[in-house]
Amino acid sequence: MLRTVRIGILIAALALCVQAPGAFARTTLASHGRTRYVIAVDPAASPTVSHAAQELAADLNQMTGATFPVVTTKPKGRAIYVGSAPFLPQSLQNIQLAALPAEGFVIQSDRRNAIGIWARIKRLFRFGAQSAGSNLLLAGNDDRGTMYAVYTFLENNLGVRWYAPDATVLPRHDTVTLPDLHDQEAPAFDYRDTDEHIVSTSAAWDAHLKLDGTSVPDNEDTGGVNRLFNGAENFYQLMPPSKYFATHPEYYSLINGQRRSAGDSQLCLTNPDVLKIVTAALVAEAKANPKELVLGLSPNDAGDGSCQCDNCKASDAKYGAPSGTLLHFVNEVAAGVQAALPGRKIWVETLAYQYTQKAPNPGTIAPASNVLVCLAPIFADDGHPLATGTQNQKSNQALLAWSKVAPGHLQVWHYVTNFANYLQPYPDWDELAADMPYYLANGVSGMFCEGDYNSEGDLLPMRTWVMAHLFWNPHQDVWKLIKDYTDGYYGAAGPDVYQYLKTLDNRLQQPGVNLHLYDPPTAGYLDAATLKTADQLFDHALTVATTPEIKDRLERARLGLRYVELMQTAPTANSAADEKAAYRDRLARFVDDLHRFNITYTSEGRPTADWVAAMQKRAE
Repeated sequence: MLRTVRIGILIAALALCVQAPGAFARTTLASHGRTRYVIAVDPAASPTVSHAAQELAADLNQMTGATFPVVTTKPKGRAIYVGSAPFLPQSLQNIQLAALPAEGFVIQSDRRNAIGIWARIKRLFRFGAQSAGSNLLLAGNDDRGTMYAVYTFLENNLGVRWYAPDATVLPRHDTVTLPDLHDQEAPAFDYRDTDEHIVSTSAAWDAHLKLDGTSVPDNEDTGGVNRLFNGAENFYQLMPPSKYFATHPEYYSLINGQRRSAGDSQLCLTNPDVLKIVTAALVAEAKANPKELVLGLSPNDAGDGSCQCDNCKASDAKYGAPSGTLLHFVNEVAAGVQAALPGRKIWVETLAYQYTQKAPNPGTIAPASNVLVCLAPIFADDGHPLATGTQNQKSNQALLAWSKVAPGHLQVWHYVTNFANYLQPYPDWDELAADMPYYLANGVSGMFCEGDYNSEGDLLPMRTWVMAHLFWNPHQDVWKLIKDYTDGYYGAAGPDVYQYLKTLDNRLQQPGVNLHLYDPPTAGYLDAATLKTADQLFDHALTVATTPEIKDRLERARLGLRYVELMQTAPTANSAADEKAAYRDRLARFVDDLHRFNITYTSEGRPTADWVAAMQKRAE
């Protein structure tokens, strides 16, 4: 009878192994402060990979209480392998990391390959299902890919959140038990950047969010240099009128019969000497910056200024738009730069912006193999999707046209703040959710989202966190991401903050309500009823704030509403003395909070001190 029971158990175990290996395929990394795992890394690993391994060990220790030694030799037992190494187990060596896209990675268990059926049965009887652990590989195509594998593992499998540079959530786990993991990922966009002050000062946080842009500091332990973007508006930097115009006015735009060098003028792009001088200037720039990947070559920031000489007009007609003349010039420069630096891949990027936003006729010209085009839809309504917004037809047509001219060589310079009023709420969440996958579907390979690069504008940590996740995978539910953030960052007050964002979003869904990057504080989405509801939500949120830290976060988030209220109610010459006095009191309290939260600019190029002085004068 006993023998029959044992045979039955054996048959059941065999069936479990063969038919449903995932049924007991559990890996216990740590339990009650103990682990059998080490973290293994190649002794020749880069600073980025070594740092990722050390951070993984530190985070696991803090979450579980167990010590995960980081080793650079062949482990004797089970291990988490960070990056490839010469001592990888045979079961993990067949993973083709080199075949992954740039910055792509795998998170891979080796149980099914490494453990035979009888070994599984032996482990099952000896240790139980929880202890039959597998090795784990966290590795990428490149150093950034490996770093992102570690951070994705921590976020998706262990619940870690990096909500802000000073707000990391490391959940406590008495036991960490994982299923077999077979995850392979790569970024939707090759280039991912939010040009914000908070990004430019937070290298570690940027790495956690998988940002890789020019705004990200080039720290060797968090990815090093990866600048696949250069949106410089630099015609006059490359050819200063102060140096050339007096002797060679023909280098500059002919406008209404006169060569001009003012700020609203450009270069004559069909002049052969201009081609030589610009090429030489960019070659010198590349030689002076040996790690530079992309050189910028774009018109000055002006609405027009295109040259009207006979040659330029003929070129514009040939391509159907001034952008074709620009692209031909950029292609020629890029060829010259590459010829001067044959051992190094150099990209040259230009802007489809203002008068060059309209694409050349498809089939007339295309970007060279080392040329990028960045479309900047500055006139779009950011409150509604590009494809369906009634005010977005021109911007949408530009995208669709450029997608035919430059697929795979096309980036987007998107705007995600109010440049005239940094603190003013900018509720573009639904638009971002719709446009990110739309951009991807139309050949866009990189996203540069320009926000408040001077200071700390409206909800910068949350905006950066949400956008970073959409850059990596634009098909995510934006409101699910927002709820994750508001619940995690604001605690019990999270539902109120979430509803505040929904209130603004609901207002934008009303007919005739839009969102633009220079809207005044009297814009239609900031009507009295919406602002009243928003204030009530923050009033309630502050009553449920559980810590002084959460209260500070709420008061920081509320600055935008207070800014709008002060702008909307600023005194006039006819205001009564008591009204002005009350306003001065509110302004003084607001100014104190601006200093407390280090808000140094209220609009692009305008220091907070200048804004305060102007508002105080209005209240005199």
